[in-house]
Amino acid sequence: MSKISKVTTAFAVVCMLAITIGCEDSFEFELPEANSQADTELPNADFTFTQNILPAWKQYEFKNISSESTKFEWDFGTGDRSEEENPIYTFAAGEGTYSVTLKASDANGESSTITKDVVVIEPDAPDVADPILVNFEFDKLAKSSGSDCSCAGWINKSIGEQGESSSGNGGSDNVVKFDNNEPDHVYQEFAVEPNADYTIAIATSFKSSEMGSFPSMLEIRVLAGTGYIDGYTPVYYTETVEFPQDGWGYTTVEQVEDEANNLLVKSQSNPDDDGYLVNEYRFNSGANNSVALFIRGTGGDSIGDYLYTGGDEEIRADYVIITADN
Repeated sequence: MSKISKVTTAFAVVCMLAITIGCEDSFEFELPEANSQADTELPNADFTFTQNILPAWKQYEFKNISSESTKFEWDFGTGDRSEEENPIYTFAAGEGTYSVTLKASDANGESSTITKDVVVIEPDAPDVADPILVNFEFDKLAKSSGSDCSCAGWINKSIGEQGESSSGNGGSDNVVKFDNNEPDHVYQEFAVEPNADYTIAIATSFKSSEMGSFPSMLEIRVLAGTGYIDGYTPVYYTETVEFPQDGWGYTTVEQVEDEANNLLVKSQSNPDDDGYLVNEYRFNSGANNSVALFIRGTGGDSIGDYLYTGGDEEIRADYVIITADN
């Protein structure tokens, strides 16, 4: 038999077998693509995590940094699991150490596992910032209208007459004066953190006692922002010429004297020492994010338009500083 006949006979046999077992199925198989290589890169599981800020400190964000992986299985060490790539998880039980495990797998069924301890600790609350008072040294400065004076940034004509510029404590035009027998005051609103403690330090000087029937007192009040006139939104001005002079915040003495509106009420008596003495007072801001500081001279017998006046002696204030008690 010739070579050609042998080949033809062999081909016929193959075709007959293919017909018997199914020709299409017998020849179905994958051929490797040109220049293809075997997958030798295995999954490598890894992750990082960050804690959210207060008040959501129990919540952590997990970032998956695994390589050669398409499927992810998380175990947070609490019985909870997730198949998200980058889950956000809350450790509801709070503080403690939790073993978090990530299993990273590829499409071929290969996998890698890593476990890290997540130490959950409630962070300390950030420090409360000190309030910002404009012209806290009572310098003689320009105001929105009228002559320059130490009341700049501190006046509310709805609830008193302006404190006047004066000289004292080694300086010139650097203090505010509460005249005797006049309803002089200072008033300014400022931002606070709710439920925070603050200290007021104020340097004051009383003129020598007149030994009369109406000794002067200096009254310091911190007024709650919740007592502002209805619909009022405070603006924290940064320049003395920007401050309004009336019709803002508190607009009547009755409002000022309403016990429900006061976070602090303190009075200074004449110490029979005409030096500048520093007194400190503490208050809590309660539910307020804004308060007003109102200082006035009292003790007089003349009522007038504002229902109060200073007593027989002049009083001067050199500065007022408010700090947060961290």
